[in-house]
Amino acid sequence: MATTTLIVFFTLSIGLMILLPVILAALLRRRFQTPWLLFMVGTLTFIGSQVVHLPLNEWLADRHLLPAAGWNDPSVPLWQTALLLGLTAGLCEETARAVGYWILKRVRAFDEGLMLGLGHGGVESMIFGGVLTAATLTSLLPLSSVDLETLKLSADQLAALQMQLEALRVTPLLAAASPLIERLLAMIIHIVFSMMVLQAFRRRNAGYYGLAVGYHALIDAAAVYASAVVNNHFLVLLLFVFLGAPGVFWLFLLGRKEILPKRLASRALGLEWQVFLAAFSKELLLQWRTRRVLVVMAVFVLFGLTSPLTAKYTPEIIKSVAGAEQFASLIPTPSVADAMAQYIKNITQFGFMLAVLLGMNAVAGEKESGTAAIILSKPMPRWAFLLSKFGAQALVYLAAFAVAGLGAFYYTLILFGPFDALRFLAINLLLFLWLLTFVAAALLGSVIGVSVASAAGVGLVISVAFMLAGTIPQYGALMPGGLMTWASLLGASAETAPANGGALAGSLVLITLCLLWAAALFEQQEI
Repeated sequence: MATTTLIVFFTLSIGLMILLPVILAALLRRRFQTPWLLFMVGTLTFIGSQVVHLPLNEWLADRHLLPAAGWNDPSVPLWQTALLLGLTAGLCEETARAVGYWILKRVRAFDEGLMLGLGHGGVESMIFGGVLTAATLTSLLPLSSVDLETLKLSADQLAALQMQLEALRVTPLLAAASPLIERLLAMIIHIVFSMMVLQAFRRRNAGYYGLAVGYHALIDAAAVYASAVVNNHFLVLLLFVFLGAPGVFWLFLLGRKEILPKRLASRALGLEWQVFLAAFSKELLLQWRTRRVLVVMAVFVLFGLTSPLTAKYTPEIIKSVAGAEQFASLIPTPSVADAMAQYIKNITQFGFMLAVLLGMNAVAGEKESGTAAIILSKPMPRWAFLLSKFGAQALVYLAAFAVAGLGAFYYTLILFGPFDALRFLAINLLLFLWLLTFVAAALLGSVIGVSVASAAGVGLVISVAFMLAGTIPQYGALMPGGLMTWASLLGASAETAPANGGALAGSLVLITLCLLWAAALFEQQEI
């Protein structure tokens, strides 16, 4: 019961760390009509800063200016570690923000600075908050029933691990809320930094950029130092609040002079959702009339039914081939694990092809035919146009998984005997989420492409990039491929299948970012 409660608390916390930035950005957009493109540029400024920041810290560690063995490395003074980490973070992130403003030369309004800062801090919340917290939780939970003395850890590592496990056991709500509060505070501070750098462009005064770098360095250095010497995370958060308060107060004074009193009527949002539901219904009808539903169902059902049959009768087929009898004896007796492996292999291969081939026409086809211009003139919000297409495709694939799963379950039961239905359900849900990342990638490609052919190429490139990202050392397991690995391990044996919450959260983040990029680019296009 305690583990279930812990998982529920952390699921809510991780979900909010991923979705809260999007919700706040949507509210900001509704009040000021600020383009989504600024939020997405903010995500790029953060990612771009880390591309420089992380290798820079490694370079400094190689030269013994930063510790290579943790903050308690006695070879480097703690004050030096805190100072350098703060400076590198401030220089890299504020410079990336300045580059973002320089590229967006017309961005000078108060709300535009808020949106870019929210994107910068928001994607940090999604990645460092949602994804890494999920990965950490799923790696810690199995250790709660393990004798830690057998893990061959150093004294410092063992003490830190025991402290983390004790926090999970004693205060699960506080343990789950702590990273959420930290990410929320960080987002607010990132907005402050964003506005400081924006002031450097608005007032043509580089001093604001220097102030942002120094303020960022101060807060990060203090957080690093306090985290190393204080064992109370709550006190570290209080220090964070104390140091960030002057910047928030400055932002409040600046906002009082510049925030527009304009608000959209609450009725408008309700009307937009009504339009979305109408568009969603239209998309489902379109999926049926164009026979896409039948195509997806036919492919999924075919491989759902034939996967257990293939696993069962492959040895007999080989035995029937003249001259191949000696090889048949080398094949082990088929089992449920073989049926599951065949099912996962077939569904992922052909599901990926369907996601790219059917998704490429979603937006590009309607732009090319002129249908999009007619629909959007009704008027229909562009987010509703895109989200209805993604939602309709997701529902079709969900129904296909349900039918294919029932067929595979039935034949596996007949051919191999009883097996865990809940485990099979978990496998299908993991594969469904895995497939949705490529549905979202194909939708983004369809927005970028000027024709159906170019949309297919762009969607395929994005999808391949997701796959290649799975090969990155240390971080590859957090990509969608980690879901397929998790599903494969569940198919082989539930007892030896470690959970991968990081891949689960990482896939949700990729889907969210693909949809946001699609909306950001689509609203900038002339239809």
